[in-house]
Amino acid sequence: MKVMKAKISKKGQITIPKEIRNELNSDYVEFIKEGDRIFIKRIPSVEEMAGSLNKYAKNKSKTGLREEDAWSAHVKEKYRIP
Repeated sequence: MKVMKAKISKKGQITIPKEIRNELNSDYVEFIKEGDRIFIKRIPSVEEMAGSLNKYAKNKSKTGLREEDAWSAHVKEKYRIP
């Protein structure tokens, strides 16, 4: 296990160390709190999720969802983001 530290700014921001960012290979992460521990988990990139929007694309005429809205709805549903 490798431990890395980051400072939290006055605005609540942190910089994820470059080595970790390179391993994440994603622009989105989620935070998971379990007791007194907080984990950061990567959310897959759009390319990795290819094909997973089919159920939204099929219903596009019914729902009127644009591609961006469908992606947002999918991510929120899959990762339980409010």
